Amino acid sequence: METNFLMHLPLNNLNFYCFVFGATLAQYNLHYMTKKIAVRDSARLAWSLQNRNIHLALLITGICLIIYSLFSFHLRHYIILSVMGLIAFIYSFPVLPLKERRRIKDYGLIKILTLALLWTLVTVWFPVVNFSLDNILFLFIFFKRFLFMFVLCLLFDMRDMEIDREQHIHTIPVIAGRAGSYYLSYAVLFLFALLCVAQYYFFGDAAILAAMLLSAICTFIIIEITKKNNSDYIYLAGIDGMMLLQSLLVYLVIKF
Repeated sequence: METNFLMHLPLNNLNFYCFVFGATLAQYNLHYMTKKIAVRDSARLAWSLQNRNIHLALLITGICLIIYSLFSFHLRHYIILSVMGLIAFIYSFPVLPLKERRRIKDYGLIKILTLALLWTLVTVWFPVVNFSLDNILFLFIFFKRFLFMFVLCLLFDMRDMEIDREQHIHTIPVIAGRAGSYYLSYAVLFLFALLCVAQYYFFGDAAILAAMLLSAICTFIIIEITKKNNSDYIYLAGIDGMMLLQSLLVYLVIKF
């Protein structure tokens, strides 16, 4: 929805959002139904192990929403969905025809680039693929979203650093260390802010600039909090919550 607001386009129909919600619900619950390893003392993993029936119910709900909404899409949507669905599947599940590392997430740098790109495709490209677009504005939004998602994914990689090291998955934090990864997150967040300023220079929307910079500031604060607090709540409500906060800020400045 944020992408449509930023592109000054009408929202998609309800079936579209049912699909995105259902697909996300299905993918993540399928992932956590099969996940057996997490950071030490993970409250989320403990909850998942004790509530497989809830994961199953949510998975079925997600699948039902997917089936319900599929009939409203055009051929172009189906092609894009096939590509994104395949990427999402091989990201989490061992289906690659290789001897040892058979998931995308087992390859450190490819893992973070794939995850950030997939979120960007779903939230920027997919919602507006059937509209006539201002290509320059679209590229600004696309690359800004990719950078923003990269920062959030990098923070999750930092949380999982010890597990990835034990499993010989060479993520950025495993290679660069915690301090180096924090510096990288600051640099990418700063680049995101620069693109926001550049977008303002070309398109002159001060309200959008304010919303984006406030989103970047809040993300910086969350990054600082993760240095002292590594709980699941900080990551799920704080870091993941930055996506929701950014969308809410954009909505507020556009509507009010």
